[in-house]
Amino acid sequence: MGLGYKIKIKNKIMRYISTKLFDNYSIAIRQWKASHSHCELLHGYALKFKVWFASHEEDVEKQLDDMNWIVDYGGFKDAPKGNGLKSWMNDMWDHTTLIQADDPYRDLFESMAMEGICKVHFLEKMGAESCARLTFEKFNEVLSKTDAGRCKVIKVECWENDKNSSIYEQ
Repeated sequence: MGLGYKIKIKNKIMRYISTKLFDNYSIAIRQWKASHSHCELLHGYALKFKVWFASHEEDVEKQLDDMNWIVDYGGFKDAPKGNGLKSWMNDMWDHTTLIQADDPYRDLFESMAMEGICKVHFLEKMGAESCARLTFEKFNEVLSKTDAGRCKVIKVECWENDKNSSIYEQ
């Protein structure tokens, strides 16, 4: 079968999907509600994220752009050449301390941040699942405003380490 044929398998239209891996994000994390495990202590991870992209277009022949891409991997750089998502990922995840917003020691973490001891992000929910969802939502917010909203994120996987990951998907 040559190019140009629309493939339909058991009433399912096929589509293109592209992925991008963002990795080497050193974080410290505390999950204060995990009193049954060591995760209530401040500990470190090297997070990585795999992001899946697809077109909003259902017709497989119209899913790719003029360069035959779902997404331009170089387009994550800062403006004017890109949409700034790489900088957002670095700011959000690289050498940061992630603390749940209702942590009883929030004041202590805020104080350490003011003293320049750490860079803290307070999240409404803590865990790889929430990190995957936050990334999913941020990417889709930005992509909806760039490249005429042509593509979207359909799935994000966040790894705490090589053995544990969580997925948020459409």
